[in-house]
This record gives sequence, structure tokens and C-alpha cells, in this order.
Amino acid sequence: MKFKEIGWNGFLITVPEEMHLTRHGGDANQGTFSLESEGYMIELSWYPIPKKPKPLLSVVETIIERSKKNAEKKKQKFKVKGKRDTTVYGHNAVYLRLETMIDEHYYIWYCQETNRIVTSRFVCETFDEKSRNLFKQFLNTLKCHMEGKNVWSLMKIRFESPQSFLLREARIGVGRVHIELEEKKLSAFTERVRTIYIDYFSLANLMFKDTYEYPEKWFEKHYLKDLKKTLKKRRIKFETSGETEVRSHKAVIKQAIAKTGLTTRGVNIYTNATWYCSEMNRMYSVTTTSGITRPFFLKRELKKEEHEELFNDLLKSFQCH
Repeated sequence: MKFKEIGWNGFLITVPEEMHLTRHGGDANQGTFSLESEGYMIELSWYPIPKKPKPLLSVVETIIERSKKNAEKKKQKFKVKGKRDTTVYGHNAVYLRLETMIDEHYYIWYCQETNRIVTSRFVCETFDEKSRNLFKQFLNTLKCHMEGKNVWSLMKIRFESPQSFLLREARIGVGRVHIELEEKKLSAFTERVRTIYIDYFSLANLMFKDTYEYPEKWFEKHYLKDLKKTLKKRRIKFETSGETEVRSHKAVIKQAIAKTGLTTRGVNIYTNATWYCSEMNRMYSVTTTSGITRPFFLKRELKKEEHEELFNDLLKSFQCH
């Protein structure tokens, strides 16, 4: 059996290759995502640890009560088949097994490194030898926090970002994926914001017959308008500043600078890389932005070296096929 890596919102797991993302929502502080294949489902959900944390058993009892009520509504059998203390990725956890019309296995724990209460749920029709092996593989590879950068890995793309960048938006559709990450730092009279935008478009040779082999033309004709809308900068002007390679593909680099505001003024720098991946037949476009906003009487100095480092590190980590 072949396996693949899934990285999302600070989590990293390994699952069977045939499992696909079916639901996602929220951000690094609170959210959920589900992966499914025929006969199996894996779900991870999380929310912030409250100032006065409840004992884990209290969280477990809430899950039991909720599941029991759902089973009663559907007139299904309900049974707690197992409950015990254990560990997950070095954290004290509680294991819970419920039986209704399906077999459900829960692990619940506090991840102090990310200040989250995490619930993992493994669902199968029958807990046979194959299910045991899949469940074991999932648990043995699960990481709920990273030692270095966060890994984002799904839909056959992979990249790394600093842990300070949190998911702001994700749209995963047929033919297009759009991901936004944001880092925001506030201090007296100053707001610094950096963002990462990841976009890819499938079936490039069919959707963009005239431009898919020419990234610069594709950017101007098919992507620039959408990017301006995303950035909320209608008058921004991107200029070509060079080329680079991403996984052996030639990528065009474009850059822009914008100044805004009267009493509160801002300056932003935008850098974009666009390329065609023949192996996946996709157009990729990756953009990083860095901005600072301050009152008019204070200087606005962008840390250009940090911006360039972020952009270059992102492209070095990027796997498009």
C-alpha cells in the first residue's frame, strides 16, 4: 500500500494514497479537516485551550454524550467499547472507542506547544487487520506541532512557511486551489503584515492553450486581474525583475511597490513567481507581500531583506510535482 503526506495548519500525518480531503474549515487556532476513502475516514479537529482547562475526561464525556444522543435520534445501537489513558506525540491523551453503526476511535489531548485541544477521529466500517494497520500508521506519523517551519502538503503540492504565518483563507475546488497565509505584528503606532498567496490551475494546456508555455504572458492575460482583486490594489503595477527555477521549471519573477494612505500611511512590496509544471500540467503562481502602516509623522521602513528571504525560502521548499 502506498502512502502520502498531509500537512495542514501545523499538523503533519501520513495516510493511504487513496484518501482525499473532503472537508476543511477554520484556521490554526480553531478548525477541522477530514480525509476519506472507501470504508474509512480520518478527522482532525482543534480549538484553543481555555484559560481554565477542563480535565481531559470531561472533554471525553462530552463526546460520549453527544454521540449517544445522535445514535438515539437515528435509533442506532450505542456502546462505549474502550476508554483508557495513552500518549500521542509525547502528550498525555485519552483513547476512546465507540460502536454504533460504525466503529469510531478517538484520541483527545492538549498540545501546549500550539495551545490547542486536539481530537483525532478514525472511522471504519469494520475494525479488521487492514483498519488496524491504517490506524497505526496514522497515529505513528501524526505530529500536532512542528519543531521548525510548518509543512503544508496536499493536492500534490508541498511547501514550508514560518510558524508565525496562519491560514487566512483556503479555497479548494475543481481545477483551482487558492491558499492564503498571514503574519501580523502590531505595536504602538505600527502594523506589519506579511502574506503568502499560493494558486494553481489544473489542465493548463486545455484551459490556457495560447499562454501556458509562456508564464509572463499567462500572468498578464489570465492572472493579474485576479491578483489585483485579491490584494485589493487596482492600480498596482508589476514589472518583470528576473527569472528563477522551481523544481527545474523556469519561473518569471515580477515585483511591485505600492504606497497608500494620508494620515495613516503604508508601503507594501509584492513579489510573484509564476511557472508551468509539465509533470502536473498546472500553472502555479506564488506571491509574497510585506507591508508596514504607520502615522504620517513616522518613517515607514520595509525590511526588504526579510521579504526577499521569505520569498526565496518559500520557493526553495516548494514542490509542485
